[in-house]
Amino acid sequence: MTFVETHTGRNDLPTRDFSWMVDASAKRFRIHTQAYVGEDVYKAELERIFERTWTYVAHESEIPTPNEYVTSYIGDQPVIAVRDREGVVRVLINRCVHRGAALCREAKGKTRAFICPYHGWSYDTSGKLVGITDRNIAGGYDEDFDAPEGLYRVPKVDIYRGFIFANLDPDAGPLLDHLGRARDIIDLKLNMSPVGEIRLVSKPYSVRYKGNWKFQAENIVDQYHFLFVHSPFSKLQTKYGESTGDFGVHKAGKSHAERRNTRYHGDTYGCSQGHGLAFQPESDPENLKQGHFAEHFARLSEKYDEEMLCRIGGKCAAAIFPNLGMIHHQIRTWRPLGPDLTEVTVYPYELVGLDDELNAGMLRSQERFYGPSGYGMPDDVDIFSQNTEGLRGRAVEWLILERGIGSDVETENGDFRGLPASEACQRGLWRKWASAMKGIEQ
Repeated sequence: MTFVETHTGRNDLPTRDFSWMVDASAKRFRIHTQAYVGEDVYKAELERIFERTWTYVAHESEIPTPNEYVTSYIGDQPVIAVRDREGVVRVLINRCVHRGAALCREAKGKTRAFICPYHGWSYDTSGKLVGITDRNIAGGYDEDFDAPEGLYRVPKVDIYRGFIFANLDPDAGPLLDHLGRARDIIDLKLNMSPVGEIRLVSKPYSVRYKGNWKFQAENIVDQYHFLFVHSPFSKLQTKYGESTGDFGVHKAGKSHAERRNTRYHGDTYGCSQGHGLAFQPESDPENLKQGHFAEHFARLSEKYDEEMLCRIGGKCAAAIFPNLGMIHHQIRTWRPLGPDLTEVTVYPYELVGLDDELNAGMLRSQERFYGPSGYGMPDDVDIFSQNTEGLRGRAVEWLILERGIGSDVETENGDFRGLPASEACQRGLWRKWASAMKGIEQ
């Protein structure tokens, strides 16, 4: 059975053109409401985007030794990311080939074999079928039974600096081509470590919100919203400073203007691959010689020049199309569960080789803003729900994403560079979305 044969029969979705929902020109960029709320749009996204794009599924630090695994998703399809007994990283569809039961119900673990809870068929960690229970007993299988080879192996798996990506499209281009400029964000984040590595050791946490998955992809690189959606937090931070557990994150001035200037600097990018990137280098190298990380940056200065050190010591964030986010000291993923339901999972990470006290401080700052009882996550979830409620007003058809469009500059590789509060990031996502959602001519 081939991949194509198992992914057909979705009515007319493969031929329908949804790209008209992005109305874009030199000075105009509007998105139709149905691009966020349409059930048919959502089903087409699963097929045209999530089944044909490099998707982040796990980090190597989660499966450091043979036979370790984590469960994950490609769109709505459950997968297992596993390091087999030979040490090869594989991504397998989490479905028994017999009667379709999910094999793994745990988020992570270590095993020599995946055993189906329904009828006991077993598979080794490479996905090979190694056992059929009671094969020749009491109405079992004939000697010439055409047994399947094993679990479906996702045909494309690649790793960039520990980030494991998978692609269900066997004809997909190279991962590095898909990442493009997004590699800069990954590199800056990891190069904060003395040895250039991160590890996921804290238990991740998840939240579900009533809204479309693209709200999260847009929001994580949206500089414009912070002082409005997170206004109460910003005021508390201004008043109490480091006593809130800031640990060098979300620094703010004493006035609204100072807080705005703190956030509105650097560049944004809307990439041709659909990524949104935000870069905020440290403007004053002397600031790196102060605070919790002063000694750490002194050591890094022996490895990097001043310009690169300011980039590493500044802030940056990414929405890597279609499902991966990086901001501060965390990896974030989002999983579509329907046109109006999304699951977001946050994975705080440690910098390998960094002092334990500094890693602990970074984790505390994560808990303060992004944790289940933090200030930031509830704000964002609430605004996504408000967006969803507002979009019920279908009498207004279009949303406006034109902030900064006149100042965007197209680069030689097709990316658009924007000012810090531009919606260039969001426009990059939607250009890629429109390209992927074009119909097939009949």
